[in-house]
Amino acid sequence: MEKLRIGLIGTGRFGRLHLRVLRQLPHVDVAAIADVYEPALRSTAQEFGIGAEECYLDPLELIKREDLDAVDIVSDEQSHGPLVIAALQYGKHVIVEKPLSVTSEEAHAIRRLQAETKRQVMVGNISRFSQPYYAIKRSIDNGMLGNVAAIRSKRNFSRSWFHSFGNRVHPVYESGVHELDLIVWYAGCRCLRVSAFERNMSGYVHPDLFSAVLVFENGLVASLDSSWMVPSLGPQNLVETLELDGTIDAEIEVIGDKGTAKFGLAHPGFAIWTDNGIQHPETTLWPTGPDGIGGAILNELTHFINQIVKGQSSPVMPLSDSVHVMEIAEAIVEAARSGETVQLGSGQQ
Repeated sequence: MEKLRIGLIGTGRFGRLHLRVLRQLPHVDVAAIADVYEPALRSTAQEFGIGAEECYLDPLELIKREDLDAVDIVSDEQSHGPLVIAALQYGKHVIVEKPLSVTSEEAHAIRRLQAETKRQVMVGNISRFSQPYYAIKRSIDNGMLGNVAAIRSKRNFSRSWFHSFGNRVHPVYESGVHELDLIVWYAGCRCLRVSAFERNMSGYVHPDLFSAVLVFENGLVASLDSSWMVPSLGPQNLVETLELDGTIDAEIEVIGDKGTAKFGLAHPGFAIWTDNGIQHPETTLWPTGPDGIGGAILNELTHFINQIVKGQSSPVMPLSDSVHVMEIAEAIVEAARSGETVQLGSGQQ
């Protein structure tokens, strides 16, 4: 088959990870890259041997290229919605890093445009492609857990990372969407109402932590706690492939009337002890193996390409779920601000 030509928007640390994985796929040609920050763009072009004529400081100029089949958007959160809309308007398939957008209005606009253009739109909610989380979904679908009554989840990040996000985006759109996406996936129905609370400890525009309780159509009750306050000596677990000096401490528990499923990301059973401390390398998201980068990131990008070839929307990561996650995220922000329970609509927009 002919190679799919993809343009990559965003050449930061995670954008370069996407680029490395896309280059492993036999039927993909990363034909152009874009970034509004010129030093990152030029550095990435030099590292990967990409010519100057294939580099763009304006992502819209990349999107307008007629020889591209798809775009991979790995830019800052505020740009996601507008760039996805532009890509669809120019007939491109899209994979966009989470979140889909930062407003439900943009999310609904994307859903309407996707229905009109019949293009593939997939959000990079990587947890759905990670084996432990996927196995929990299987245990729900095959009845092993029985009727699911409750979901408890948390996701905590290193305090040092919040300097980059505290004035940029509410943490519900950065850390919270991971768990919200899993909760929506596992619940299998719409959320009806949301209560939430938050606290600002660092003095940034956005809070360091928030807690939310969600009630779904089928009666399922879900809780989500998220903070950016893990201390500097927390277990280092992002030391495989994409090295970040810090910790992701995530746990989820799905409780049914026949069984319970649990997974904790911070202590997967693998440890390295040195004079400099203890590491718990995370091995499900993007581990490097003998044939390159594997894990969830490879599964996610391979699935995106396969669905384009098949001409089918993703059964694993349907756009409707991502739109609903944006509705819930927006409701959490409002509920925490107002101190009132927020009722969600029917979703017929």
